[in-house]
Amino acid sequence: MNKTLARTTADSLTWARVISVVPITILALQNLKWWVFGLYVVAALTDLIDGMFARRAAPAATDFDLDGIADRIFGVATLLWLWLLIPGFVQTYWLPYLPIFVLLVTYVMFVRLRHQRFGVPHLPFGRFSMALFFFLLPVLIVWGDVPWFVHGVLLVALAAELQLAWAFWKQQAARASGRRSAHDNHVNSRK
Repeated sequence: MNKTLARTTADSLTWARVISVVPITILALQNLKWWVFGLYVVAALTDLIDGMFARRAAPAATDFDLDGIADRIFGVATLLWLWLLIPGFVQTYWLPYLPIFVLLVTYVMFVRLRHQRFGVPHLPFGRFSMALFFFLLPVLIVWGDVPWFVHGVLLVALAAELQLAWAFWKQQAARASGRRSAHDNHVNSRK
């Protein structure tokens, strides 16, 4: 397959996942669980398929991490859909996960905005976590509230978010250390 065509296909599938948030949200607002289920599964599969194309594709033309941002949008939207479709989900699972998630996501987003050259590392555990998280809504629609599964998914997602925050912290610390070394070298050369 042509590398440019593979890049275009991967990006198109990623945009399809982002755009699918709108109709899925409308369906969730109407409490049409099985329509949400069907469209959600198709949208989640675009994450798998776009990755296959992206690995065969030419490098992206920009540093913009479309897939990572699409995953964030879809993940936040999934929490919204859980709140809309699963009675008591937020009240039951609010603590301790949400405050920690908000803290970690805020930190990661702050670092990414401040240091735009930092790419989002696609860590294997993060990929596993996202795949597992994609199963959360379908499992709850089909089988109802399954507390052990929900807690397991949220703990794995929390661990993956912690790993990502740690990776960003290490990048930020290395960058700061590099600046200090350059500054110290400059000061010493002036003596």
